[in-house]
Amino acid sequence: MTPTTASTTTATGADVLARALADAGIGCAYGIPGQRILPFFHALDEAGVPIVLTRHEQGAAFMADAHARVAGLGVCLSTSGPGAINMLGGLAAAYMDSVPMLAITAQAATGEFGHYGIQEGTGLGRTPDIPAMCRSTVKESWQATRADELGPLLAQALAAARSGRPGPVHLDIPSDLFTAPALDTDGASPPTGAPNDSDTVDTALVEAAAEALRGAKRPLVLAGGGLADPATARLLLDVAEAADLPVATSFAAKRFLDEHHPLALGPVGTYGRAAANHALHHEADLVLALGVAFSYLTTAGWTARLPADRLIRVDIDPRELANNYQGGIAVKATTRAFLTALRPHAERLAGHGARRADALRQCHPDPQVPLDAAEGRLHPVTVCEAVNRHLDDRTTVLADVGQNAYWVERYLRTRGDNRFLINAGLGSMGHAVAGAVGAWRARTAMGGSGERVVVTTGDGGFLMGALEISTAVAEQAAITWVVFNNGTLGTQQAWFDREGHRPVACQLPDTDLVALAKSLGASGRRVHTPQQLEVGLDWALKRAAPTVLDVVIDPTPAPAPYTPEEPR
Repeated sequence: MTPTTASTTTATGADVLARALADAGIGCAYGIPGQRILPFFHALDEAGVPIVLTRHEQGAAFMADAHARVAGLGVCLSTSGPGAINMLGGLAAAYMDSVPMLAITAQAATGEFGHYGIQEGTGLGRTPDIPAMCRSTVKESWQATRADELGPLLAQALAAARSGRPGPVHLDIPSDLFTAPALDTDGASPPTGAPNDSDTVDTALVEAAAEALRGAKRPLVLAGGGLADPATARLLLDVAEAADLPVATSFAAKRFLDEHHPLALGPVGTYGRAAANHALHHEADLVLALGVAFSYLTTAGWTARLPADRLIRVDIDPRELANNYQGGIAVKATTRAFLTALRPHAERLAGHGARRADALRQCHPDPQVPLDAAEGRLHPVTVCEAVNRHLDDRTTVLADVGQNAYWVERYLRTRGDNRFLINAGLGSMGHAVAGAVGAWRARTAMGGSGERVVVTTGDGGFLMGALEISTAVAEQAAITWVVFNNGTLGTQQAWFDREGHRPVACQLPDTDLVALAKSLGASGRRVHTPQQLEVGLDWALKRAAPTVLDVVIDPTPAPAPYTPEEPR
């Protein structure tokens, strides 16, 4: 019997890559053209894959990152040399947060290696070593040497980005391979919908975890970024409701659970909610940690006292299972596989979660802050509460990094369903400012009508990425940037103030952010009062176009860090 084989045709390397990405369902790619990568841009256009022209390569990576957090995979492109270097910060941000992305960078032609070709980045001579730089910021990196490798390498990269612990991957392609003949094999690229690795779990460990939960009087679920997707979050909520287990989250997992749910305690950590922190540090006699890194901020400086007999850890990455805290039961598995196996046990766990969660919220409310502010300025909590009133199931919030994020972590109430995004791992300022374009493109491509994106950012972070407003204008994206404008780098100034030092290199010049927005084609308003804020949010969110609200914030208030009381 003659075996069947895929049909093959001769095409260029650029054609092979472009067709494979189109076949894999890539909705769009983000990037900036340059001499080395132009044939690939042309091939993508011919294949029907749109390219969002960004204003900086870091912005392209941030957009691909946010796109991936919403839709499952993002793609960013850059030319060789400086373009590729500019993307590194965005790749590192995605790597820290385990975001599945594909970065494709062009390279000097193979015959030019070591001869100082235009924007060469091979590491030979005095040229920067782009592949080596990327290897430190991605899950895996490959450099092609022949055009015939491009199809198989792309298939391998797409699989690697989403399998196991997800993350960004990188292809570095010498420019001559884009135009060289290559074998185009139909079906060479696997679909990007599901990871290639098997979703298995040790059932004996699941049984042990269920038995430990049954024996606990005050169990707590702590969900981290390892929830990974909305479907797993829904499974977690199903288990939590069936077992009546209260659920706290890390800041990264704030995106997945509706914080109005009676079992939801909100985020733990240095700037987390008081009820969640008290449950983790003092009330719970057993913690089920799902995909939690137990970072400095999540644990309020590693002050959580979690002996092994109080902790069950579940993580796809075995390196994490003993990092910072050793679980008495440690399960290497995806959160989805573990919860699927735990679900049949759920009704017999009885964690009294709703009653305990309500008691925790009443006995341990968040710090009450006086909302009075200097004349003509607003308190940050006033801004968070106003944004809360304008959120609905068509609005996605991106929080930028900085002091504004700490206010948002504690006082913004998310609605779950992957509607809140934050670069919680690396903490890159400007991530949300640019990433909003990727989130909006992904939401719109998923068929949502009337989708809106709200960005909360400080003036420091906003100025780092503000030129991407021009990209949003070109895309006609319904994005509103709410700028907490206090004229300073708030987190740094608060540290200087707390230590009794005069702030150094923190003050920002008074910048007309509305004029800046208008110069880039967007609309904007400056806000000084609560009434202006309500009217401004209503105006901005009804416009379905890029808008900037320059909210003048009192620079004095700083979010109070959580300090655990003495142990029981």
